[in-house]
Amino acid sequence: MRRPVTLTVLYILCLYDVYLYLPDMLGLFRVDFYPPDPDVLTYFDAAMMLFGGIVLGVFLQKAGGRFNKALCIVMILLNVVLTPWFLYKALP
Repeated sequence: MRRPVTLTVLYILCLYDVYLYLPDMLGLFRVDFYPPDPDVLTYFDAAMMLFGGIVLGVFLQKAGGRFNKALCIVMILLNVVLTPWFLYKALP
């Protein structure tokens, strides 16, 4: 019972992490999309962008399974590759 709930929470957090990268990823294709951003989530969003992919990747790796390992790699790559790249592109 506990494992499906934990995996569901992990998958929802993974979707949220991808959602945070969506404006920057669409910006690469010159698509202007800015989802609503409530100020309440600002610090949580920043933590997810900086550390979320790595933490989620580690938890997914420990969960085991082929899909979880593939999603682990995607989450870590989002965090380790795209965050510095998008920060570099944002610099003046």
